[in-house]
Amino acid sequence: MLKKIGIVAAVIVLVIICVIGAFYVRFQSMASNVKYQYESLKPVDLAKVADGVYTGSFGDFLVSVKVDVVVKRHRIEQVKIVEQKCGPGYEASDMTNRIVKAQSPKVDAVTSASGSSMAIMIAVNRALTKK
Repeated sequence: MLKKIGIVAAVIVLVIICVIGAFYVRFQSMASNVKYQYESLKPVDLAKVADGVYTGSFGDFLVSVKVDVVVKRHRIEQVKIVEQKCGPGYEASDMTNRIVKAQSPKVDAVTSASGSSMAIMIAVNRALTKK
């Protein structure tokens, strides 16, 4: 009886280790993809962007975001987060305000939420470039 309990416990521990390992590998893959997408952002020529509301999105594993970008007179007037899924406690309004202030989708990422911040910037860039 004790031997069966030991075998079951060992199998449970092995399954837990495999699940944690798979999660870690997938998380690292997501982090690499977000960083790659962020680093690939090209500057947006707002002079070529007509007035309107543009929708963009980006998502991978634990982070996803959908935004509406309001453009008036070739300026980013507002970035609205339509939908966002990421870690708790992240305040997206700081990032959207920084994008509006910089008039660029690519600004320095918020230190404690860099994956979420980069996802927002990627989505804004996609909205403005229709990608």
